[in-house]
Parts: sequence; C-alpha cells; structure tokens
Amino acid sequence: MQFRLDRFYQLNRRALIWAALVGLIYLMRDFFAVIFITFLIVSFTLPVIDYLNQRTRLPRKLIIVALYLLILAALVGLTIYVVPRITAEASAVATELPAMKQKLLAAKAELIARYPAIKPVAEPLLDEAELSEMLSTLTGRVGPILIASGKKLFAVVSTALLSLLFSFLIVLDLAGLAAELRQLEHSRLHDFYTETAEPVVKFASVLARALRAQAMIATTNTLMTLIGFLVLGLPKVALLSIIVFFFSFIPVLGVFISTAPAVIVAINYLGYGAAVGVIVLVTIIHIIEAYVLNPLIYGHHLKLNPVIVLVILFVGHHFFGLWGMLLGVPVAYYFITHVFRVGRMRMLAELVQPARTASPPLDAKPPGGAAPGTPVS
Repeated sequence: MQFRLDRFYQLNRRALIWAALVGLIYLMRDFFAVIFITFLIVSFTLPVIDYLNQRTRLPRKLIIVALYLLILAALVGLTIYVVPRITAEASAVATELPAMKQKLLAAKAELIARYPAIKPVAEPLLDEAELSEMLSTLTGRVGPILIASGKKLFAVVSTALLSLLFSFLIVLDLAGLAAELRQLEHSRLHDFYTETAEPVVKFASVLARALRAQAMIATTNTLMTLIGFLVLGLPKVALLSIIVFFFSFIPVLGVFISTAPAVIVAINYLGYGAAVGVIVLVTIIHIIEAYVLNPLIYGHHLKLNPVIVLVILFVGHHFFGLWGMLLGVPVAYYFITHVFRVGRMRMLAELVQPARTASPPLDAKPPGGAAPGTPVS
C-alpha cells in the first residue's frame, strides 16, 4: 500500500498536534522564567484592572498605566533597599553555620545537667565528631545555596522587569491580541488552533486560579510569620520572611524547607529555646493555614490528598526541578479533573445521588399513567 502523507496526518492528527505543542514548549524552555512571570503578572493584574474599571469608571488604559507604574516603583524600591539587605543576611547565615556546633553541645550539656536521668539516651545523640562532620557538610551545601540565592535576586528582578514590560503590552491591547489569535482558526493552522485552544485556555485558567489562591495564602503566612519572628526577637527577619513567602508556593514540603533557616538563626543567636519557639510558631501558623486559610481561599478547588501531593512534588522535582515543585500540583489537578475527569465524575455523582433519592414533584404522575394522588396497587 502506497504511503500517503495526508492520510497519515488524518489518522494521527491529534497525536501529531500535541507532539508539536510539547516540542514547541521544550524549545522554549530557556524562556520559561520570563513566560511564567509574565503570565503571573497578567493573571494578577487583570482582576484588579477589571474591578477598578467597574468601580471607578475611569478609562481602562489610565488604570493600566497607573497600576503598572505602581508595580514598577515597588520593583525599583525592592532592588534598591531590600535586595542588598537580603544578600548580606544570606551571606551572614552561611558563614555562621559552623557556630551551631558549640551551641548544640552546650544545649546538650545543660539538658543533661538539669535532667541526669536522660544522660544514657542524650549522650550518644550529639557526638562532637559526628556533629562537626554534619555541620561541615551542611555548610558546604547550604552555604553556597544561600549566597547564590541572595545574588540571584538581582537576576530575578531584571527578569521581572522584562516580564513587566511584556505583560503591560499584553494587558494594554488584550482585546486586539485575542482577536488576532482567533484569526488562526481561519488560517492554515486551523487544526492546531481548534485542537489546542480550548485545553490551553482551561489550563491557563486553572493555573491562574491556583496561583492567585496560593499567593493570598503565602502573603498571609508571611505576615503572620514575620510578626511571630519579631515577637520572638529573631534577627535577619527580611531574609527569613522572603524564604517563607517563596516556599509557601510549594505545598506540604514548603513549610518544612522554610522552617530550617529560621531554626538555624534562632539557635545561633538566641539558643535552643528560641528554636523550639520557632517550631511551635510555624506549627500554629501551619494549622491556621490548613484549617482556616485553605478552606476560605481555595474553597472546593484544588483539593488533593496530601499523599498524592507529596508524590507529585517528588516526581516533579526529579524530572523538572524547581518548576516541577512549583507547577506540579496545578498541572496534576488539571489532568485529573479536565483530562481524566476524575474530579468531575465524583462531583457529578454527588449531584446525581441526591436527585435520585429526592421525592418526586407534587404534580408528577405515578406509574401506569394514573392521576396525581391516586394510590398505586
């Protein structure tokens, strides 16, 4: 049988289109940061612009220009005042890690002196040689990460400025840009447009909703944690608050990762009592997040079992690094609910079940076509 390209395309059209889309995304992997931050800014500014436009009746373009000037001023202030301080604090924390050994050994000695009965159990826990080796390894790994992260804040700010420009141009002419994209339906890319447009828009909507909700939770977490750190008298609160904010976007694991630097700083400056206070504070805030913030902000959206979330995070980090941890849960939620329709089937069952058990309407005819109210034998 003679091979025909058009027949091969028709038989494998969907697979070829999605393979082309995945390949295009892969080719653009070096621009993920700019694309993601641009998407993030657009998804956050559009609701604000729509709200202000409805409430104030000011021209939409005036609101857009004023809002983006405000964001630009905030970025400039962050670059001038906050980034240098965070960089200095990150370098200081990295150099102070070896001092933890004496603090921990002194804490162990004090604990044994106060409670001699626990000496057989506590004595082997913190061996000086093992502790030195552990802290040396921790310094070699965590120190460079903290210093590099502080220095990379400048690169993050420059990327944010470029993304701010792109998002401003997109928001300023969003209607025209959408009309131009719709023209693809009548072009030679008709098949590509009709196959991918709706799923991509749905995925963008799910991702934007998830990021907006998580940003509100992260902001609230950061404010509560900052107040708690100030009450405990912790130094370097700017660095610790930034760490808490960014790691709040990583479900489940984020709270453990962001707590470690605060515990290290507490032990170095205030002793193990303050470190316990930090752990108690973070635990209380995490309980508030789990039982108050998540139900209020998320509602019934993006509810996944914590075990599934952990699996998604580990798999995402293994294959895609930080991007896998950041976007793994929204992407998995989209595939579960919109592609595999697992959540949709469950919600449909919950809606259908009450309808089956509900009593029939008063004017409904009984079986056999008898009049309403007539008993059925």
